[in-house]
Amino acid sequence: MGMRGYASVMLSSTYVSRVLTLVGCLTVPALASAQQPLQFNVPYSCQDGYTRIISRCEKNARGGEVCFWREGKNGQFDSERYNVRGQMDGWLAMCKAPPAQPAATTPPAAQSAAPQAVTPPPMPVARPGQPLNPPYLAGMPSPDVVKQKIQGSSPVDTLARQVSVLNRLPRFMQRMTLAPERKLAYTPDELQVLNAYSLTSYQLSQAYIKSATPEAAKTFQQMVAKYESDDALYNQMMGLMSAATMADYERVDRGASERAQARIDQQIKENEAARALPVAPVAGGARPMYNDPGTVAMRRCLELGGATAECLGSGLKTGFLDLVGGAPAELIRLADGVGRASGVRIGGTFAAAGGVKMEFTEGTVSISSCGKLVPALRPYTVTKRGSQLQVVIVNEPKPLVILLGPDNVFTGPAAFPFTGEIITGYESRYLEDRRVSDNSVVVGSGRFVRVPIYETRTLNCGFASLRATAPAYPEGSVIGGLAGALNGQPNPAAQFSGTTEAPAGPRMGGTYVGGGLKVEFRPTAAVLDCGNAHVMRPYGVQNLADRVVITVRNGNVPLTLTLGADGALAGSGSVDVAGRLVTGLNGSDVTFAPHQERCNLGTLTLQNQ
Repeated sequence: MGMRGYASVMLSSTYVSRVLTLVGCLTVPALASAQQPLQFNVPYSCQDGYTRIISRCEKNARGGEVCFWREGKNGQFDSERYNVRGQMDGWLAMCKAPPAQPAATTPPAAQSAAPQAVTPPPMPVARPGQPLNPPYLAGMPSPDVVKQKIQGSSPVDTLARQVSVLNRLPRFMQRMTLAPERKLAYTPDELQVLNAYSLTSYQLSQAYIKSATPEAAKTFQQMVAKYESDDALYNQMMGLMSAATMADYERVDRGASERAQARIDQQIKENEAARALPVAPVAGGARPMYNDPGTVAMRRCLELGGATAECLGSGLKTGFLDLVGGAPAELIRLADGVGRASGVRIGGTFAAAGGVKMEFTEGTVSISSCGKLVPALRPYTVTKRGSQLQVVIVNEPKPLVILLGPDNVFTGPAAFPFTGEIITGYESRYLEDRRVSDNSVVVGSGRFVRVPIYETRTLNCGFASLRATAPAYPEGSVIGGLAGALNGQPNPAAQFSGTTEAPAGPRMGGTYVGGGLKVEFRPTAAVLDCGNAHVMRPYGVQNLADRVVITVRNGNVPLTLTLGADGALAGSGSVDVAGRLVTGLNGSDVTFAPHQERCNLGTLTLQNQ
């Protein structure tokens, strides 16, 4: 499995096939001579050990020239690559073609313009003992199968149907990332399939558009947009999948739909309960205190000390999710929930002297400075081992195990085979914007973007002694972070009094309830709920030889909880929660009144999220 499969929602676009770095083209002297003529379908022998074969060059919609080539070693060639002609000079200067008769700078126009001349890039191939990841990819149709099976009433109609299917297949794959175990991340094999679909769609479209009149090109784009929402063609596309792939899709689709519907039902229930409550009167001409879920969420955020931007975003998000429902709402909730975990966790940054750095959040750890490996997010688990905490981090071929001692120093192997990815180069991909209304291409929006090419590598890195170098910081939500950015502010969640950071080391995650008290642990603070009173307080975690003790700094009387072997928290006596309630909302002015309640302490069990 590629290491990016472990990453959270950052929907990164990376590739596993090797490609020549294009950095060399940046160092070509500015006074270089004119571009040398290209030779097509002949092997260029290059100084870096690769052989490259240029297949053709084409004019794009903006009048530039785009060339396509393949590269490899020992007769094994990667999928077809492409770039603007001028950016190929760097590697051409390092490559030598065999003696040949002068060739035109572009292949014959008939070949480049004819749709049937398009050679789709290859799909990933399973190897002995290494099936495709995920397995459903084995039942996905290749671009060649799409071209063979999808036919229309005329050549142009056939082409429009094929392009629309190639555009819709990535949406099928996006739906598959909604599986609970996927966390919205694509694997390297999926990225290769996505690249095959998108590049073939682009090649087919351009082969027709550049030889058609402007009116015919517009009609073709409208046909593609129409077919992308055509039910009959959708059913035909789904018929190209294998039975195993369809069974897996139905499982994922059913689960995602059930989760979305359950959330919608819960929101309806909450809305009905809120409408049954009386509107709270306020004085001074301020707006009445409505009890719909969005307003309640906003009030709670303000009462816990949140900034206006963050709290407005919290209320808007609740209302927005009620409105859209379905998969879009599910995607936002998944994105906000990425990395959530319960029990003992780690927070802050630890680093070895001049070596590896590890940045822990509630659910993942980012490991960097391990040779040339790019930083990667990995899940981790924490297990108590006497006075030490054993942290197991996902890695191939075996997990990395390190121990956090009472001195708050991580110890581990002095040399460990750590697997990640390095950037081997960059390639250009052609992107166009599409209108939301009819999915038609925005004329003139086409451009090439530079994307990195990744390759999996295993390097020996040292984890013998890592000391704390930076504290833990709050984690903001998707909506909250957007609200802060729009207002030119840092993460608003970090502005809560006394909760801007916490010492690196053991932390807690999850929400625990019992005896009328609810404790929600966040990266730097704990939220205490008792009746209608709620407050956010700093906390600390001590890993003693026989137990784990959590101390919440709750005013003058700390709240002490002990984590048992069964995962529950135990306390005794009672706890006073002194918070505040919103009494008025008038524009950006908010008024509060203090509110305090008392709850008995006992056993608090983990609440299912």
